[in-house]
Amino acid sequence: MLSLDYSGAENLWSHLKSTEKPIVIYGTGDGADKILHVFSKHGITVDEIFVSDEFYRGKEFHGYKTCRYSDVSEKYSDFIIILAFVVFRDDLLSYVKELMKKHEVLAPYVPVFGDIYFTDEFLSENENLIREAYNCLEDDTSRKTFNNILKYRISGNPHYLFDCETRREDVFKEIIRLDKNEAYADLGAYRGDTIEEFLSMTEGVFDSIVAFEPDSKNYKKCLEYVSSLSEETQKKIRVLNMASWNKKDTLVFDGEGGRNSTLVPQKDKKMSPVSVSDLDSVLKGDRCTYVKMDVEGAETETLEGMKETIGLYKPKLIVSAYHKTPDIITLPLKIKELSADYRIFLRHHTYIPDWETNYYCI
Repeated sequence: MLSLDYSGAENLWSHLKSTEKPIVIYGTGDGADKILHVFSKHGITVDEIFVSDEFYRGKEFHGYKTCRYSDVSEKYSDFIIILAFVVFRDDLLSYVKELMKKHEVLAPYVPVFGDIYFTDEFLSENENLIREAYNCLEDDTSRKTFNNILKYRISGNPHYLFDCETRREDVFKEIIRLDKNEAYADLGAYRGDTIEEFLSMTEGVFDSIVAFEPDSKNYKKCLEYVSSLSEETQKKIRVLNMASWNKKDTLVFDGEGGRNSTLVPQKDKKMSPVSVSDLDSVLKGDRCTYVKMDVEGAETETLEGMKETIGLYKPKLIVSAYHKTPDIITLPLKIKELSADYRIFLRHHTYIPDWETNYYCI
């Protein structure tokens, strides 16, 4: 059995504060906004910001005149590149790996929601919980993934992500084996892409689907997709304009948008109200064999809201583990609390940062 070990990863913030190399951000937008804010808090100076050649317009961003990689290379013999955007397309991944051959390339872990970071203090305060979560894992691939995700979050080094990648399709062959009689709850259905994936994997033969999607535009797109299916298939699908939670309520999206938006139990006229419900109240005891949740930081509350469903059917689970910093630690403990019989696997799929990291439970 592989041992818990996240030692050896250099602390990103200490490294960047002490380096003598120029620090250059690659990319603009929400990711760069957040990184610049965090750098400012840590007293880390950024020397340049560059963008891909096809996006270069010479515009200013936070007081920096953006430039191209070639401009930075002419100015400095060596420098640290900070990735400030998500990378998952093959062409961009190949380009990043080429950059890594020439420079130190780092992708700081910045939580999607909340302000808890993987600091030395966080690791020290949660040492026992980290070990408890690790001991919940079923196989050495999960244990290696857990170690590597922690090392990545400490160091920002994408190498740790590359070193633990698995293919999503392999998970469905080896762990989440769907049959032709699944009752599926799709929590965070977006525009119907995961319903489409499910129908493809089951060849359109299934028992039922209930889908939650709180965003009104995505909800309409999801309905459009479902309406394109056969009448027989449509009769077995319910799409609900709501978010999953641990009880019925009306919440709002709080934050500045993008990566910082999340559900909160507050009322604000400037924010759009969102209906939320626990899965148990929607299903009312109906059969459920498979649940996918990608619920923007509400994974813990969503699990709490399906206690009855888990007790009755112990559905297969896919649970996103990357929205909030503590989730990688707390979610397996919550799942085991709801049913000690679950076998829990952790997998990371190709993505920088670690946003495609999920718990798969059977």
